[in-house]
Amino acid sequence: MDRHALKIPCNVMPFICETDYSVSLGTMIHADRVAPFHVAIYLLRGSMEIIEDGDRYELLPHRLFFLKSGVHHWGEKPFEEGSAWYYAHFYCKEPDTGMEELPRNVYYDTKVCLNPQDNEKYIALPKMTDCERMGQIQKNFEKMIEAHVHGNIPQASVRLWQIFLECAKNAPGDSVENGYVKKLREFIQTHYTKSFDAKEVETVCGLSYKYAGTLFKEETGQTIREYQRTLRLRKAKQLLKETDKPIADIARLTGFSDVFYFSKVFCAEQGCPPSEYRRTYIPGI
Repeated sequence: MDRHALKIPCNVMPFICETDYSVSLGTMIHADRVAPFHVAIYLLRGSMEIIEDGDRYELLPHRLFFLKSGVHHWGEKPFEEGSAWYYAHFYCKEPDTGMEELPRNVYYDTKVCLNPQDNEKYIALPKMTDCERMGQIQKNFEKMIEAHVHGNIPQASVRLWQIFLECAKNAPGDSVENGYVKKLREFIQTHYTKSFDAKEVETVCGLSYKYAGTLFKEETGQTIREYQRTLRLRKAKQLLKETDKPIADIARLTGFSDVFYFSKVFCAEQGCPPSEYRRTYIPGI
């Protein structure tokens, strides 16, 4: 993790105070300051150099860079003439003490409903993101500026949150073993309704089951079986909301051989039995 990387709590909305387009038409050096707000810079063309607390960063086109509030930053080298960029100044509270990072690679794969405890986590943003193949970030910047120009600060702040999610989703992993975890995660996604054993896992990723489980836990925040259960319950909730299948059939279709065990696990995870969960979406049942 880079020094002064931003950590954005999941239970607050960032608040835009200023966002716009800028271009250097002459000699221009970044301001020497300690800002009371965070800064996001998306370089469109040219180049610029910014120093934050002694760490030197060179921005090139299609790179998104974050500066942290309260940290001294400045420039020494003039921007390349004709450089153009989008920027945003925004406020966002720091994560509370003890708050953990929302696991990567768990909540970006498919549409899900987060558990209540995930509200008390944060997403970590890389200092710099190469966005050349991520056109959605530039589009969100443009929409954010447009909303701000028209005084729609909440909408501008929503666009900024979408930018955060894209950055976090595409952040590189911290370890070389990520390829093993990716293979294992894809295997579980394909076979989550089935009962697979340790030997099958070892065949898929080429590691011992114990070591594979350790890497998977470090990367995703869940054990292999917990992730499998998450996928099963996710599908069960979808079937409860979108079909009128009997609960026993849903249990079987999602890999639970015993409907009573399914109900027990569902209730422990969701806080209510499957039948009650279904009634919240289909009144009258």
